[in-house]
Amino acid sequence: MSKRRGFTLVELLVVIAIIGVLVGLLLPAVQAAREAARRMQCSNNLKQLALSMHNYQDTHGSLPAGYVDYTPKVDNEGYWSWSALILPFIEQSNLHDQLQVNKLRPSESMALYQVAMQAPMAAFRCPSDVNPGVHDDAIAAGYAITKVPGGGNFGLPVSNYVASNGTANVRQKPATNMKLGTSGAVGPFYRDSKVRLEDIKDGTSNTFLLGERAWEVNGVRTDGGTALAVRDANAKGPTAQDADTGWNQGLVTIFGTVRFGINPPVTASNTEMQNSYMSLHPSGSQFAYADGSVHFVSETIATNQLSPWYIDSPLEALVGIRDGVPVTGP
Repeated sequence: MSKRRGFTLVELLVVIAIIGVLVGLLLPAVQAAREAARRMQCSNNLKQLALSMHNYQDTHGSLPAGYVDYTPKVDNEGYWSWSALILPFIEQSNLHDQLQVNKLRPSESMALYQVAMQAPMAAFRCPSDVNPGVHDDAIAAGYAITKVPGGGNFGLPVSNYVASNGTANVRQKPATNMKLGTSGAVGPFYRDSKVRLEDIKDGTSNTFLLGERAWEVNGVRTDGGTALAVRDANAKGPTAQDADTGWNQGLVTIFGTVRFGINPPVTASNTEMQNSYMSLHPSGSQFAYADGSVHFVSETIATNQLSPWYIDSPLEALVGIRDGVPVTGP
């Protein structure tokens, strides 16, 4: 009776090495395929949000306001933002009605409907971005609002999408005389804005509506944005030039600007990133345009960070609705 020949140690090691090489070759491809699927879902999210804004205009005559102002102003109680206004147009009519967006302030809705106010919202989240879905209740930098009555900070849902506000720091209402070589561009969204698609003189296919904001980059918290509401909307800027920026609180959670380009360097001490568009997609970020299309914009697109108050680069021209410098998007 013949004996069966087994594997030698050398042969076994060769097989293991071959398997290791194959795994090493296949793993990047699998990861790339997964990221492509996530990026496609993110693109679809942005497209649905852009189309919901078109439907909002069909019903109300203009795009939604960046946020709805109130008198008297009580910052910590919050203001409804563009994302709350479009809820009926993203199949969230029940939530819109439950929160009584047209009647109550966010702080009052938080007191009555805290569970609904703090529920993660998939429509505003990029699948490439790993975030908790809801901001920490204890955070005091604009990502939570005060419950009234009752008091205390309560975190708002995380959003990976912010509305286009301008080219300089985020502002309550950017200046209106935006032309080539003058002050920073006006985006479609700001305090009580009622911009119509026909007001976008540079062309809807050449103008940003929304862009991405990651929650964490390279292990550093950037906190992304907020859905439904904005906490602080009064002047927060340290200088006269920044007098209405809401630099550290509030406005940066619902608005984005291109002052520092796309995907700026992220460090624990770099608060500039709070204004910026950034994503976890390699080499750039996705944007919804005013015509409802979505495009990936490279982080290397030409911009001029030294003069954000002037429209002198392709990236800045994609922001302004009437700066007179139409640039065809990628």
